[in-house]
Amino acid sequence: AIAMIENSTIVNMVGKNVVQKAVEKGYVHPEAIIKIEGIPHAQIVKL
Repeated sequence: AIAMIENSTIVNMVGKNVVQKAVEKGYVHPEAIIKIEGIPHAQIVKL
C-alpha cells in the first residue's frame, strides 16, 4: 500500500499499520491523524 502512494493523487488510509508506515515515510504528519472509534485514519491529497 505504501508503494502506491507515490503514484496516487488521493489516498485514504485506515488502520494502525498503514497510517504508522505513512508517518514513518514522511507522507503524513502525526498531528494530521484522526481516530474514529479508536482506529487511526489519515488522508493525502496531492494538488
